[in-house]
Amino acid sequence: MEISAPKEWFGFLDVPEEEKGIAILLGATDTGKSTLAQFLISHLCRRGLKVGLVDADIGQSFLGPPATIGLSVFKSHPDWEVILSPPEIFFVGSTTPEGYFPIHLKGVKRMVDKVSSYGPDVILVDTTGFVLGEAGKELKRRKIDLILPRFILALQKDDELEPILGQYKENALYKIFRLPLSEQVRAKSMEERRTNRTNKFRHYFKYSAVQELTIEEVQIEGEVLDPNGAPLPLDWALKMNSLLIGLKDENDDTLALGLIKNYFQEKKALRVFTPLKEIQKVKTVQLSSLRLLLLYEDESP
Repeated sequence: MEISAPKEWFGFLDVPEEEKGIAILLGATDTGKSTLAQFLISHLCRRGLKVGLVDADIGQSFLGPPATIGLSVFKSHPDWEVILSPPEIFFVGSTTPEGYFPIHLKGVKRMVDKVSSYGPDVILVDTTGFVLGEAGKELKRRKIDLILPRFILALQKDDELEPILGQYKENALYKIFRLPLSEQVRAKSMEERRTNRTNKFRHYFKYSAVQELTIEEVQIEGEVLDPNGAPLPLDWALKMNSLLIGLKDENDDTLALGLIKNYFQEKKALRVFTPLKEIQKVKTVQLSSLRLLLLYEDESP
């Protein structure tokens, strides 16, 4: 489907083509950041550029499953309905950055560094819609200071991003572009957002199977919080059926996600529902506080 784009979007295309570099996309919820990212990838690839995308919108991602930061490199006009090779992912463990700033920022930096190693001409960093209030402003400031983008692309309905942009408008290191919204952008309800996340998880776990890990042979990191925000003892946490976990290799890279099926405490064995085939590569299990009960019941054998 061709994207309906304002003329200002087309006007911006000459800038990254000539100067190259990192562009961060800022905008509140329902401003069309992902639409802009798809537009830029499509048109820059048509101009012969190699484009890297770091999708850090952990709540409404279109690269990889929710609760992850996705990475892909595009060399030609992509088919958004069929991504031929699965993106690399970094497991954050939450669908919102609130309360998860350190790991979210670690993931963004790690994935920007990784995509840079692939030699793209342009790197796009899509972000969450968490921009309001002091916390939203602080997260975006820390993200910009961390990855040092050449371009800051701002999609705003009014002037909601100005408290963030004002910190950089006098800095010659950054070029700020205030772009209008696409007419295709529409507000999504909370129910639509939940449904989209569920469908993304269903798609991700579609071809999964149950694998077994010996707990004594892997490291456990992270924690599972109860409804009051208190961490659960590890043995309790590992018994939580359908708990979403990250499976990482010796280089601390996320290999895949998994859902806990059973934990056999006596023999320290954890059974995990995951699309990962080479379970022997797992060296670290990263816990989260997300449970996908309905998903697991529908998808498990």
